[in-house]
Amino acid sequence: MLHHLKSTISRNLTNARGWRTNRKIVVIESDDWGSIRMRDQKSFDALLRAGIRVDRSKYDRLDSLEKKEDLELLFDVLGKHKDNHGNTAKFTTNMVLNNPNFEKIKADDFQQYHSRSFLNSYKYYYQENLKPLWFEGIAQQLIQPQFHAREHLNINLWMRDLQNKQSDTQVAFKHHFFGLTTKTSSSYQTNYLAAYRAESEKELKSINSILAEGLKEFEDVFGFKSKSFIACNYVWPEEIEKTLLDNDVQTIQTQRGRTMPQITKRGKSLIKYHYTGQKNRYNQLYTVRNVLFEPYEDNALDWVGKAMSDIQNAFFWGKPAIISSHRINYVSQMSANHRDDNLKSLDQLLQQIIKKWPEVEFMSSDELGNLLDKNIK
Repeated sequence: MLHHLKSTISRNLTNARGWRTNRKIVVIESDDWGSIRMRDQKSFDALLRAGIRVDRSKYDRLDSLEKKEDLELLFDVLGKHKDNHGNTAKFTTNMVLNNPNFEKIKADDFQQYHSRSFLNSYKYYYQENLKPLWFEGIAQQLIQPQFHAREHLNINLWMRDLQNKQSDTQVAFKHHFFGLTTKTSSSYQTNYLAAYRAESEKELKSINSILAEGLKEFEDVFGFKSKSFIACNYVWPEEIEKTLLDNDVQTIQTQRGRTMPQITKRGKSLIKYHYTGQKNRYNQLYTVRNVLFEPYEDNALDWVGKAMSDIQNAFFWGKPAIISSHRINYVSQMSANHRDDNLKSLDQLLQQIIKKWPEVEFMSSDELGNLLDKNIK
């Protein structure tokens, strides 16, 4: 009961402030596409035998690099559902452009970082060429890629710990894994996933450089600039927003409370709250996720019912329904049944949305950002 009350209060606080509209807009934001996470079941079992408790994290148990069949089946579900304007349901796929090239890093005795593009990662791990499929999904307006990270990895921290022979980090490395929860050399970080967490001016400079490179790589791969951005783990220092501006990012996706490291305090962080339609000093807009559809968290929960309730609350306050639904829900390398069950739930959710709100409009994150920019002065 207390948890339900807190959830209700939080949901209303998320939606009460900011821009309002009578339009029934639905945006589905899905992070982590392109990132390797757990290589396969063999790697998972080996890590567990080595004493690394990957069984305690659902991401470690279930998340993996997507396969061709995963994208095809997701596209099939999205293509079945059309809004009031004849547009299909679509995912904003927030992309990770690269993964570590573990062989080259090891060959360099951990003195230099090397990467492998997400497109080459498909070829390396699965012997699949997914580039045509990504562009087919874009052409059919089933997906709209946007920028998440060059790597979903704090490279400075990870490489430092590898060079210093951090035990668990080295063991995980042997199995092409960096997503572990562990003791790092940072006072504030227990994993390596927060790519934009800087704890010094030197690290901030490096992260800004990596961010700019990643945004350029995104444009080179997809042929258009990413107009929106979502930080890994909702962690970023405000100083990187200028780099985003310099690279034409207009909209920053987030959740209501995000973690903001303070460079002047050696990375000690505070929680900063946002609302949809809020602007920063550079006139960039924030959009806040206000609907949770993450079946991986608890497969016994009625996620369709929960999401419909969240959407109802968003529309009550005159807000777009911005759905958080991470890639982990839709990939099969670790469990095909997990993927299939969640695709069925997604199918049901989209069906119920259209039935309850036939005037619904499906948008991507950058399209919502464009709309807000035109209406908020």
